[in-house]
Amino acid sequence: MVSLSSVKVDYVSSDGSKDRLLEWLDNYRAIIALPPVDIADPTSLRHEERKELRRRVAVSNFVHYRCLQSANEAAVLTLCHQAGLQNLHQRSAAKGLKRIQVSTGSNARYIPYTNSELNWHTDGYYFPVTHPIRAMLLHCVRPALQGGATELINHEIIYALLAQQNPDYVAALSQRDMMTIPANLDAPDGPRQAQSGPVFWQGPDRICMRYTTRRHNIQWREDSLSREAVEALRNILKQRSDLVFNRQLKPSEGVLSNNTPHRRESFQDSTEQNQGRLFYRGRFHDNIQIPS
Repeated sequence: MVSLSSVKVDYVSSDGSKDRLLEWLDNYRAIIALPPVDIADPTSLRHEERKELRRRVAVSNFVHYRCLQSANEAAVLTLCHQAGLQNLHQRSAAKGLKRIQVSTGSNARYIPYTNSELNWHTDGYYFPVTHPIRAMLLHCVRPALQGGATELINHEIIYALLAQQNPDYVAALSQRDMMTIPANLDAPDGPRQAQSGPVFWQGPDRICMRYTTRRHNIQWREDSLSREAVEALRNILKQRSDLVFNRQLKPSEGVLSNNTPHRRESFQDSTEQNQGRLFYRGRFHDNIQIPS
């Protein structure tokens, strides 16, 4: 099995690198096709549950789980803690996990709080690189009446494919001013200043990514290589459906990820009160670290 720690530009620098990447892609496709990891009690993970969660994260950078009993917010947060996610984003800390559902209030102008498609992005892509979102949780409390599937893709696979296509692309996407998010003083989680940073950078033990497919209110570097690199990244997201995890999450199912790119399909919601699509979302400043 290919280790994530080996995913660097050297995938394209030796004769055996292409075979290693193909082996990893095969392992990855097999993992994301599996049914979810069943969890008997989210407040107390068993050894075999931890082992399987860890095995899948090692290949795909995310894991799909299913709680066999209904899990409230506190239980889901305890599950996150057992996966090494202790440092909940500070603006959310006082309120715990965020409730993502269709809003008729001030949040309705933000796509996550509508029933519209939510295109490829990493969580907190507008946060400073000095304090990034490293992991995130999505947990289904109630699914939509129709639609609303969740999709994820491992960003380190995107990195490896770009490096194989042209190593200059990952170099361009790693520039400190590659992507700038303008200031938003009216953001729902508090005023935000403009933030510039790379798409990819090397963290303490893995490659990290910040990205959004949004074409408006995003400032990309204007040189030709940077434009080519961004287009190559977009093409991977559009064309490599074989590498995309796609699930209509059911009640008590969720995903834990090292903030891999993800998207949501549009959906039709229930018209009955308190029966609409409801997800818990958690943003963390830690990477997933599941103990043995």
